[in-house]
Amino acid sequence: MKTFIRRLEILHYLQQRHAARLEPVSTDTIIQHLIDGEYVGDSEREPKSLLRLIQRDLKFLLGDYDEEDDSYLNNFGLEVTRGRGKTQLWSLDPYQQVSYDFEKMPAYMALALTVTRKHLKQVLPSSTQQELAQVFFNAENRLQQAQNKLSAKQYSRLGNAVEFYQRGQSLRSPDFDMTVLDRIYQAILKGKRIRFSYQGGQGKRDYDVHPFGVTIMLPKLYLVAVKDDAMKAGNQEDYRSFLVHRIRDLEVLPLANSVPEDFQLKDYLDSGNMDVAIDRDHSFYELEVELYTEAKSNLLRDLQDSPLNETQTLVEVSTGVWRLSASVKRTVQLRTWLLALGAQAKVCAPKEIRNDLVSYLSTMQQNYS
Repeated sequence: MKTFIRRLEILHYLQQRHAARLEPVSTDTIIQHLIDGEYVGDSEREPKSLLRLIQRDLKFLLGDYDEEDDSYLNNFGLEVTRGRGKTQLWSLDPYQQVSYDFEKMPAYMALALTVTRKHLKQVLPSSTQQELAQVFFNAENRLQQAQNKLSAKQYSRLGNAVEFYQRGQSLRSPDFDMTVLDRIYQAILKGKRIRFSYQGGQGKRDYDVHPFGVTIMLPKLYLVAVKDDAMKAGNQEDYRSFLVHRIRDLEVLPLANSVPEDFQLKDYLDSGNMDVAIDRDHSFYELEVELYTEAKSNLLRDLQDSPLNETQTLVEVSTGVWRLSASVKRTVQLRTWLLALGAQAKVCAPKEIRNDLVSYLSTMQQNYS
């Protein structure tokens, strides 16, 4: 087990240096790192014996030498070059084993990689961006080449023809610290808790939480988590959402994250948990709305193409009058949507949602009187 852990740490150390774009290191530097981290015992620290031990580790990680290919059959991306004299310099490139002929890459794959880089760059961990930089670069070069009698300029237009956009009033994306997002990803990956300061509506507060995931809701990013106090009290579903751009001084703790193995962020979102409940009411209500519109209107087509949820029904009760029914919660998002329908809609039931609209409209009217 000690040998396995020591070899794993060698890979981890070299991977960290690769992510930070640092130069290859000598065997002696690796040995010193292992000594500093106490990965070798006192009885193993005799210089010559320790050198032979680590050399065996590095040879094992390199794998067997293939004389036909004049290369080592390693699966870890370990690289060794000659330094001064007999010094060997070690580095790790986990993507060196990924062999792909970019000249023969299908156009659709080059386009997919280009769009991925363009739209996910903001939320990909910085280390992942560094690792994939060459892959993205080669894909963009491939995309710029003339193919199927299209000029490079014509073909490259595809990369600029796909965009994310906010429906409704567009808002500028807030700036956030990429280091914060990187550490959130790191904590989720390693199953650790995090501690941070958060600037909320009630001022600055400190939180110790179990991170469950990151949600992208244009134009903002949210951390979904459960506070440690709630987790200890058995309230594993007392979820909180934190705006990533308001998080400061985030620290990954050496404490286990107690996220249930069956938790799925998509299921959490599909259940409407990111919506803001009115009066903290999380009950479901049977919504009934009359819609006054023509049979071929865009409103009806939108509702047929993109229903409120799986419980929605939409039937014509008379000429130009339709009945929309669905099981919903009282949320700010639902209220905003109903108000946006304007004179095309009337909420018939339940009285709670109907009163939400009446009260809100009354307050608005007072602001303009």
